[in-house]
Amino acid sequence: MSLAALPSASSAASSASSRALRALVALAEALGSPGPPLEAAVAEAEEAAAAAEAALEGLEAALAEALTHAAELRPPRGLEAQGLYRALRDMAAAHVRELEREMGRNARRRRLLGVLRNAAVGLLLLCAPLLSVDAVREALGVTQESHVVPCLATVTAVCQVALWGAEKSEAHLAAAAEEQRRQTARYGRMAQSAAADAAEAAEATGAIGAASAARETLEEVSTQLRLLAAAVARDLQADRGFPGSARALGNAVTALGTVLKDQEGTQRLARALQGLSGDE
Repeated sequence: MSLAALPSASSAASSASSRALRALVALAEALGSPGPPLEAAVAEAEEAAAAAEAALEGLEAALAEALTHAAELRPPRGLEAQGLYRALRDMAAAHVRELEREMGRNARRRRLLGVLRNAAVGLLLLCAPLLSVDAVREALGVTQESHVVPCLATVTAVCQVALWGAEKSEAHLAAAAEEQRRQTARYGRMAQSAAADAAEAAEATGAIGAASAARETLEEVSTQLRLLAAAVARDLQADRGFPGSARALGNAVTALGTVLKDQEGTQRLARALQGLSGDE
């Protein structure tokens, strides 16, 4: 079920309404000149009424299909849901940016720790054999119990431990950033879905409303056309003027005045009624 058939059915209904209105006006204006023009107007009125009935049946079938489709739509979650999902998406994106900045700071710390560790290892490899030579210790003025080598070893160990911690922190930060990226994408999809649901519901509501208005207009115009054609047929059979036609035309002017937006058509109907009343 979909709305695909509704626009064409509404267009056909509008065309049928226009034709029925033209036939109604032509029939009303022909009442002042009985004869072949009136007979032609009656024949056109009957054809226009039949076309209006067919268009009305098609429109009602399309409306029923559209209403079934509208009932199957997911209820729109409203503008507040769209705003909430967008806010959550933006918040998750902000978390991603903050995590990426922290990952950058962590990478700089790891580079610094790596430089310190390598420097400490280099000094340790250099100093350990040199300080084992008595002449070197005497030249440097240090004793055999000097703490230079243990200090360098301690610095190396501390830097290595810090590097391990930074690498583990990097893994946690990367996992958290990836999770926030997934959340950003998820909330983005939910916001788009809510917007699409709202747009589809609005489209369905608008199309159904327009089609319902077209149906109301078509029903009213075709009804008044049939009533006037039937009154004209009775008056022609009675051959005593057109009193019944005048009443039917008056009812049509009253009924269509609030339904139609065609000012010219309603004015022509009113003038035809005035002329017919004057003749009577």
